[in-house]
Amino acid sequence: MLTLDEANRVIAAALNYAREHGYRVSVSVCDTFGYPIAHQRMDGALPVTPHYSIAKAVTSAGFGIPSEEESTAELRTLPIALAVGTGMPLSRLRGGIPLIQNGKVVGGIGVSGSPSREEDEDCANRAVEAVGFSATPRQQ
Repeated sequence: MLTLDEANRVIAAALNYAREHGYRVSVSVCDTFGYPIAHQRMDGALPVTPHYSIAKAVTSAGFGIPSEEESTAELRTLPIALAVGTGMPLSRLRGGIPLIQNGKVVGGIGVSGSPSREEDEDCANRAVEAVGFSATPRQQ
C-alpha cells in the first residue's frame, strides 16, 4: 500500500526536477484504485494541469503501465471500473507512470505542464527513480 509519506516524497522529487528545468507543473499521485493520495500545482502552472496530472496518474495506476500505452493494455477490471464508475478521468497522454514496489503496482504518478509530454514523462520517471520505486514490474 502506498503511504501519504511516500506519495509526498514522489511529488517532492518531481517538483525538484521540474524546478531545475524551469517547468511549471502539476503532479498527482493516486492509489491503485485511482483515488488521489497527494497533489501539488506549482505557482505559474496552467489551471488545466491538475486535471491532466490526475488523469495520467489514474491511468498508469489502473493499467500498471505508462499512460500513453493504455490503448494497448487489457483492462484490469476492478481499478478501471472504479475509476470509470466514479467519474475519474483517464488519459492516453504521456506523463503517467505506475509506481511499483516489490514487483506490484501500488499507485501511479502523473505530471502535466512541462513544455512537452515527453518532458512530463521524464519528470515522472526521474521522480520514481529518485524515491526508489520502479516504473516497470519485475519479469517473472
